[in-house]
Amino acid sequence: MTDVIKPGLASRLGWRVERRPRPGFAHVLGAAAGAFTVVGVVAFVVEATSDDPTVPGVVLDLLLVAVALLVGLRAPGPIRSACVTAIVLAVPLVWFFAFFGGGSTGNGEIRGVYLLSLASYLLLYFFGWTKARAILLAGALVFFASWVAFEVGDSNTSSPIPFQNQFNTSTNTTNFDVSDTTDSSATAALIVGLAFLGAGVALDRRGFAGSATPFVAVGAVETLAGAIVLGSNESVLLGGLLAIAAGAVVGLVGGHGDRRRATTWIGVLAVFGGCVAVIGDIAPSSAAAVGGIAFGFALALGSIAWWLAPVLGEPDDGDDAPRPTTPPAGSSEGGTAALPGAAAA
Repeated sequence: MTDVIKPGLASRLGWRVERRPRPGFAHVLGAAAGAFTVVGVVAFVVEATSDDPTVPGVVLDLLLVAVALLVGLRAPGPIRSACVTAIVLAVPLVWFFAFFGGGSTGNGEIRGVYLLSLASYLLLYFFGWTKARAILLAGALVFFASWVAFEVGDSNTSSPIPFQNQFNTSTNTTNFDVSDTTDSSATAALIVGLAFLGAGVALDRRGFAGSATPFVAVGAVETLAGAIVLGSNESVLLGGLLAIAAGAVVGLVGGHGDRRRATTWIGVLAVFGGCVAVIGDIAPSSAAAVGGIAFGFALALGSIAWWLAPVLGEPDDGDDAPRPTTPPAGSSEGGTAALPGAAAA
């Protein structure tokens, strides 16, 4: 049964069903650019109206999804990663503004956001150039689990944002106090972390991926913690800038490593979080200013990602599998020739 189903799924949905794409720092950085694009759109929706953002919210987010689908169809590489992220984040926002823009917060509205977001993700997962993207299936599963929890739980205390109540509870009961952390200990952690990352890179290059893993994992934690604490002890702005720098280092190490997907994502998430901290410290006086800065970050990160992808040798769309070959027509030798479209992105 497995031997029959697997080729069918692979032929319908492509190689992503069988294996994960190669982790690439530039591609994940492109995803961060897409996230900032969505932040910018939402900020301008808020600026456009404070009473009923239903129409601008739905229209602008739908427009963003449409543009991302069109651009992603024609632009592989980090730009397509940005488009995927924009789609993933904008789709539930369309339904959120449609149901909650007018101020209604009933159970029917929450149920609508869950089920329509779930259906939208599944549609994108099975059809079009977005098919078989794991992030879309993950989004569908998150909304499905949230809908089930909503239906069987206390719907009167449910939130339309998945797991918001759990996060609020953990935030209220957990205190992350780093005020007793000295600059010297943070600096030491940063130096040790960078040294561990360097050792991990050296081991990876020599083919000792197993031995490199603990160096990379511990080095990533120490580097990020040291940089963030060291910077935050001085100011939020410096903490954000050091988080961006440390995240870039961790992400590059992950992108160059042996399938170190988690390290790559953690690094870029640190870059994203650092950018958010910078925006928060600047504290623009209007939502439009926040949107403008967010668009500026999106343009900067997207440009860097587009430039870095060929420099780092990252394949378009994450597919680095060998292309199938066939013998040339009329040849009796064992030579090979690329199939039509083998070089296509």
